Amino acid sequence: MRKTLVAITLSILLVAALGMTALGATPIKGGTLRVAVTSIQQLGLYKSASNDENDATSLIFDQLFVISKNDFQPIPHLAESWDNPDPLTWVFHIRKGTMFHDDNAVFPKGKSREVVADDVVYSINRMIKLSTSFVLGPIKSVKALDRYTVEIKTETPQPFLVNDSNRLARMSVVPKEAIDKLGEDGFAKTPIGSGPFKFKNFSPDSGLVIVRNDLYWLPIYLDAVEFVTIPDPAVQTLALQSGEVHVVKHLFNLEVAQTFEKNKNFQLLSRGGSYRGLGFNVSVAPYDNFEVRDAISKILDVDAAFKAVIGSHGERAYGQCPPWVPHGYDPSLKSIWSYDPAAGLKLLEKNGFKDVNNDGFLEWNGKPFKVEIKTLAGSQVKVLTIFATQLREKGLNASVLQQDTAVWADDLVQGNTGLFFDYSFAGTTGFHSLFHSSMIGKSNTHYYKNAEVDKLLDEALTKTKFSELSALWKKAQKIVFEQRVGIPMYFEWSYTIASTKVNDLVPPWGGFNLVTIENNVWLSK
Repeated sequence: MRKTLVAITLSILLVAALGMTALGATPIKGGTLRVAVTSIQQLGLYKSASNDENDATSLIFDQLFVISKNDFQPIPHLAESWDNPDPLTWVFHIRKGTMFHDDNAVFPKGKSREVVADDVVYSINRMIKLSTSFVLGPIKSVKALDRYTVEIKTETPQPFLVNDSNRLARMSVVPKEAIDKLGEDGFAKTPIGSGPFKFKNFSPDSGLVIVRNDLYWLPIYLDAVEFVTIPDPAVQTLALQSGEVHVVKHLFNLEVAQTFEKNKNFQLLSRGGSYRGLGFNVSVAPYDNFEVRDAISKILDVDAAFKAVIGSHGERAYGQCPPWVPHGYDPSLKSIWSYDPAAGLKLLEKNGFKDVNNDGFLEWNGKPFKVEIKTLAGSQVKVLTIFATQLREKGLNASVLQQDTAVWADDLVQGNTGLFFDYSFAGTTGFHSLFHSSMIGKSNTHYYKNAEVDKLLDEALTKTKFSELSALWKKAQKIVFEQRVGIPMYFEWSYTIASTKVNDLVPPWGGFNLVTIENNVWLSK
């Protein structure tokens, strides 16, 4: 029987603690950890997928496993162990003696019950019903083999079922009788789980308070966690500086990060980040022409823009798969990119670009032509503005159009773009969603269609060995970028900033893990 705790080796250090806590100090029990959040609207699970709501529910509900702080492997939690006896079967062994929260409308104080396999089966089926079922993948069946053993059958091989922080790691175990008694809406307001903290009170306007679960199978140092609603990220950092909160999460702001990393009273923590790049809609002229896309890639000095804006707060990207997904990460792609503006201009001239009216800008086939880069707010605006300047210096009338999220996303899906900011990284099954032709008009916002790539990605879905997956994904990714479907820029770190009073904190990744077998957060006096 093949064990499924598959080791994932990181190629870079993803956990960086730039401010130091009291290393080696003896933990102190007590205190309330105050965490700034932008918004928590409900706690019913799967109806919303905001980072703040996921972080909160990951403390109220137990997960089968959590993602390790060190190497992103799944580590035991509610499930003590698991096996993958064949490509379509997963078997999970549930920890005995785990109890649901008591002192609530369903389980009076001292009247809780044990979490068993039937609860896991119910919770998985509930997750599939309430969410877009892609989270779990194509599950064929789930059943209890005995009181503490759960079997999951999948339609196709799912090697990433336990390795992906956005899939089974998000599945939280709930008691059926709580849903039956409270209803989904009532449960969303007063949730009951078996996690390290239990619900106390909640208001979308003010926030959420959860308190220590004394029935938990691990010791807990904190008395409580308070999620404080502060919609404005700038105000969140002010609250952190004043001591109103201890932690600010999911921060993408270079200026703020640079300020806090120099302050000895705070810690700047990261577990990786997000892909940043340019994407072409290859169905729209002139970007349907490979040589035009290649010309633009040669004119852009990505290295210079990255160093000027991002620097040590990210890593240069040459493909769409990040370094912490080694079965897709391919550093050899660096060789396909070159900064050669003279060659780029020759390619443009070859394809009908010429300044026919001597206004300093290239017309295309005798008509005015504008390069409009559509983007969202964020640090990439500075990088894209540098790109626009570089293109203008070479005769292309380029500009950056900053859009609201909804408008930007709708434009991409509807194909109303030419050149756009792209932040979708190809982790786990991401290559299929980003580049398979069946996903055009959905997640394939490049409108890219390539029969060879489709074949490679379809074949990858049948593989269970990471070595076989890696070979197929890397081949597909190389084809995609050799055809200049996009221009990778960098991976930008996401930060959690915390007071140095907070000890043993791990930045959120698929959940806000404050109490695990690897870490247990506590507050210094």
